[in-house]
This record gives sequence, structure tokens and C-alpha cells, in this order.
Amino acid sequence: MTSPRPQRLRVPASTSNIGPGFDAFSIALDIDLEVRWSPAPQSSLERSGALAESTLRMGEDPIVRGMRRAATLANAKLPSGKLEISAPFPPARGLGASGAGIVAGLMLGNRLTGGKLSDKILLDEAIQLEGNPENAVGAKLAGAHWSLADGNKGWLHLPVALHRNLRFLLVIPPYPMHTKRSREALPTSVAITRAIRQAQRPPILLEGLRSLKPEYIRLGIEDDLHVAPRLRLMAGARAMIDFAYEAGALGATLSGAGSALLVISRSGLVTNLDARLRSRVQRLWGNDGMVLTAKLSSRGAEFLRS
Repeated sequence: MTSPRPQRLRVPASTSNIGPGFDAFSIALDIDLEVRWSPAPQSSLERSGALAESTLRMGEDPIVRGMRRAATLANAKLPSGKLEISAPFPPARGLGASGAGIVAGLMLGNRLTGGKLSDKILLDEAIQLEGNPENAVGAKLAGAHWSLADGNKGWLHLPVALHRNLRFLLVIPPYPMHTKRSREALPTSVAITRAIRQAQRPPILLEGLRSLKPEYIRLGIEDDLHVAPRLRLMAGARAMIDFAYEAGALGATLSGAGSALLVISRSGLVTNLDARLRSRVQRLWGNDGMVLTAKLSSRGAEFLRS
């Protein structure tokens, strides 16, 4: 039997929730997870870059989980091989590392077992494995999307228009925030007045991101349900958001479940804001913290030449 050829793919990171878009809104970022696979007598996994921080066993890794799920769906056996994974962002920071990994694993597993699964099946399975749609959608489809279950065990993914001059800064602390812990901090019930305020914000936020109106972004990105309780788990996070606004940010909130913070800017102001945030991060965490700049990614997960 002919040995499978080496494979290489890239998958964009993503930021999600973005204020009131809890478990619904995602923006793919031009910061990539890169995966290489090559045939080998035994399967192995090697992480590099910021992902080297991960302590997950091989069988728990999102890429391996995705590969195994694709093989199960294809009723085929995966060939053994070496996985090499790298990314400039660490795991458990709210930048979609898990969603990107699952998408990468499903695509890789599908290719290694004959390519029998459609893109729709791969995306639906990624959402199922991830438990919510936004990071999987950002990784697979790129762009910005608002997702909603269609009531028939499927999903609607509505593309969201963003202004071309929109830029993002990710303030990444040296500590992770695991999704399980962050969800345990959420309220189980809310007052009707808070629910009403929450329902009023999404269209204002989306219009602000489309038109780059600062007052719309700042009002729309506020959140009454998940941001405040999660910020209380993260030392210095609220002060960093306040500082970002003082430094000229259009908006600031948690990225996903945290611990990274998402800071929104425009292209002409991002360099100055980046410098000020980096200076602040250096004072707080030294070289253990980081700031990444990004823009919308228009390229979804894709295979590259090996």
C-alpha cells in the first residue's frame, strides 16, 4: 500500500462573543494555527511556538480528536504519522485554539481517509465537538459570522460586514482561562431589565463595526451577562480595559472566554495604541505577557503545499 503524502494546513484563530454575541458571534483573525503531518511508523505530536505551553495529552489534543472523528465518520483507519503544530498564540486564552484545532483535525483526518466528507459535514462536526459554533465557524469559513441553531439540528451562519479599516489588538496575559471554569462563573438567571439591555445591543454593535462609528461600538460592546463575572476571575483585566479606552480604543472586552482581552481600533490609530498597550503589559507581566495585532481573515482553513 502506498504511504500517504505529507500534509500541511493553516487555520485562522478567531475572537468570539465580542460583548453581547455570546456563543454566536465570531471574527476570524489573520493569526494562524499551522499543522504539518508526515507518515511515520508511530503516531506522535510535537507542539512549538506559544502552543508549547499546552499540557494536553496527545489523545486530548483538539487536532487528534478531530482526526479520529473524521476517521470514524469515514469508517476508515487513520495512518500513523507525526503531527507538528505551531501558533503565535497560547492555548486557553479565548483565541479559538480549540476550535481551530478541531477544524484542522477533521480536515486532515478526512483527507487521510479518502476525502469522503463534505465541508458541511466537517463544519457541523466541528461545532458538535467544540460545543458551540463561533470559533469553529471562524476557523472553517473565515470572515465574521453570527450563528444560530435552525431548530432542525442544523445551523444558520449569517455573514457580518466589517469596516475595512477595523483592526484588533489581543492583550494576552501569562495565565490561561479554561472554558469550564469561566462558564461556572456565569449567572443561572438574570433580571428582565438586564435581559432587555442585552437584547438591545447586538444591532448597535454590528452597525458600529460596519460603519466604524466609535459611539456605536462602545455602547454595543457592553455586556450584562458573561463579561463582568468572568472579568472578576482575571487579575487586572478590568483595569486593562479602562486603560485601553484611555489610550484611544474604540472598544474593549474579553476575547471569547478569556483570558485575552480584545481591543478594537482603526488602522490609522493601531500603531500608537499597540505601543501603549505593550508598555502597559511589560510593566504588568514583563516578558510573560504579549500583545498581538490582527485584522479580519478572509481565508478559512486550507491545505498548503507541503
